[in-house]
Amino acid sequence: MAGIRAKIAMVAVAATMATRTEAFLAPHGLSPMLAKSTASFKSVRPALRESRQGHVALRMGFFDAFKSATEKLIGAEEANLPNMAPQLTSVSTGPLTWTAGVSEIADPRHAMEDAWFAGDYDYGVFDGVTGAQKSEFGDLYSYQLSGTTYGILQRQREQKKAVDPLVALDGAYSALNDALTVGSSTACVVSVDTKSEPGYTILKGANVGDSGIKVVRKGQDGQMKVVYQTVPQMHYFNCPFQLGGNSPDTVDLATRIRVPLASGDIVIIASDGLYDNVYDSQIIDLLEATEGQGPNAMAQALVGYARQVQEDPQVVVPYGLEAQAAGKSWTGGKLDDTAAIVLQF
Repeated sequence: MAGIRAKIAMVAVAATMATRTEAFLAPHGLSPMLAKSTASFKSVRPALRESRQGHVALRMGFFDAFKSATEKLIGAEEANLPNMAPQLTSVSTGPLTWTAGVSEIADPRHAMEDAWFAGDYDYGVFDGVTGAQKSEFGDLYSYQLSGTTYGILQRQREQKKAVDPLVALDGAYSALNDALTVGSSTACVVSVDTKSEPGYTILKGANVGDSGIKVVRKGQDGQMKVVYQTVPQMHYFNCPFQLGGNSPDTVDLATRIRVPLASGDIVIIASDGLYDNVYDSQIIDLLEATEGQGPNAMAQALVGYARQVQEDPQVVVPYGLEAQAAGKSWTGGKLDDTAAIVLQF
């Protein structure tokens, strides 16, 4: 399984003045962050095998809005409740099948802090908080949380227990706390359930912070639209809910995800490197442009376009609008690690 990482040249200073995502209780503001290098680290992403769904999970690099009405209705204070999901009026004749693709690209100023896993039925994205304390040895917290969560999900399946992403994430979080692991991370974990509700294929999971999912579906008019998305959980501007470190956040605050899926659906699981820079309408355009090319091409298009926008010092991005709403000054894209998993049903 070949991995490709793009080598990104440093861009102009105006395009690289992106702020650190803040650890909880850290001093906050939009201060510039200069380019830096960090020690290399070992990935704890699990060794991934060919899926029974007929795809191979890939680790790939690429050369690299406003919030919806749903976000206005559901705030962080209701983050532990299920998000609203579209209802299906009819059930499928059997479990849906799907293929998956993954793309990632690092912030050129430091080693990759986004971690992810993509198994046969289980998927996750974890965004290490740049402003959080780092361990001087071993793996970043996001990688440890990713690998431990995936391991628990696999044990659930091997022991033929009910597969529960929320329980798996909580178990991983607790294990790392017990080990006094340093760091913090957002987390978005989902499983595709084809068994518990006959006739339905259900996306179930949990989300903490500002990574998240979007479900894209064609309407009766044949046009793609976002029919479901998680709501970013924020303490304040640029400080997402996060697990680990000094954060008071726990898995109990996770948004619980339950979405009945239909044939033709596209599910995006991504870090905020995508969502802070690319509007829903642009995501739809990219998916339509790569329709028929498979989820790998879709994931690559999303991550590649996000990086182009991140390096544009003049563009107006969702992060910039949020900054303005918070009384901050911001122009251009937000340079960041970016990871995206795309599932096509």
